[in-house]
Formats: sequence, C-alpha cells, structure tokens
Amino acid sequence: MQNSQNLNSRIESFWRWFAETEEAIRDYFADETFVDKAALVEAIDNRVLDFGLFSWTIGPGSGRPFNLTISPNGSRERLLVSKQIVAAAPPLPGWEFHYAKPPQEQGLVFSLYDDFMMECEVDASGWRFVVEKRPEGRAVVILETQDTGRLGPDTLFMAAQQAVTNLLGEEMVINHVQHVEVVEELEPAQKAISAPLEQLSSFAF
Repeated sequence: MQNSQNLNSRIESFWRWFAETEEAIRDYFADETFVDKAALVEAIDNRVLDFGLFSWTIGPGSGRPFNLTISPNGSRERLLVSKQIVAAAPPLPGWEFHYAKPPQEQGLVFSLYDDFMMECEVDASGWRFVVEKRPEGRAVVILETQDTGRLGPDTLFMAAQQAVTNLLGEEMVINHVQHVEVVEELEPAQKAISAPLEQLSSFAF
C-alpha cells in the first residue's frame, strides 16, 4: 500500500489540477477544435498513472452530464486507493466520479481492440453463463459463446472479461469473481442450469 501522507498529497494535487482543467475537458467532449486533445489526454494519463497502474475514462454520467471513472484495473489493492481518490473529489457541478467501472446498461454490445490494434465489434447477447462457487467464497463465471469465429482466443477472452465487468461492475467482479472462463459449449449438467448472459447482473453472488 502507498505511503498515506504521500498519497494524500498526490490526491490533493490531482483534484486541484482537475478542477483547474475541467473546463478544457468539457470542451474536449464538446469537440471544440481549439482544444489540444493529444496534450490533454497525455496530461490526464500522467496524472492518473502517478497513482499506479490505473486507467481512466471520461464520458456521459448516469445522472449528470459528465463522469470520470478511475479504474483499479481489476486489483483489490488498487481499489482501496481509487476509493480514497474519489472520496476526496471536489463537488464540481455537472460531474460524477466513480472509483471503479460501473455497470453498463447496454453492456452486451461493445467494441474492443485486438492484439493487432484492430477494432472488433462484440455482440454477447446470445451468450450463456453458469456460475460455480468456490470454497473460498469467490466464484468462477463460465461463458458459452456464440458466433465468435472471427475473434482470436485472446480477443475472445478479453471480450468475455469485459462483458462480465459491463454487467456486474468492476467492484463486484473484484470482490466476488475469481476468474472468467470461456468454452465453446457448456457441459450438459452446466447447460441445464445455465441462463442467458443478460441475466448475470441479477445473480446472487
């Protein structure tokens, strides 16, 4: 865990910078041509990565025009840090802040980049899932995928992880999902208790 005093100082510096820069960030997403977009993205990257191996997204909020998500990238230890960062966020009008990727309403249709940086469209609406609980309390989510011949094994695995995170939210995955598995076809006993992937968000972990 990071030194508490040093971390608090960097958190304070981050939010001071963000408050000074948020107008430019708004202009970025309004697609104003006068904004130096490359420099702005690099600046946000540097500020967020100063805390460690975190990532970030900015987009429309669920209840406000904008949201900033600082993702711990699946790490339970970094989740504690991202919670601390967001807890110190200033009350900026029009902004909401998340310490992990929140669930997505349309989480089964998305795009991602493969190992060759080619954008791939993914539609997981036909996938099925089964959850197997482990003795230590966390669970394995097994996905039966369909129509994925165009996706390589690594890209398919990334798509499976993203679909599960989109439905559950990152914090739920960190706390309750040991890992995600991908199979071409579930075993008969698994298939009998499987359900459409869209129902994963209502599963009682």
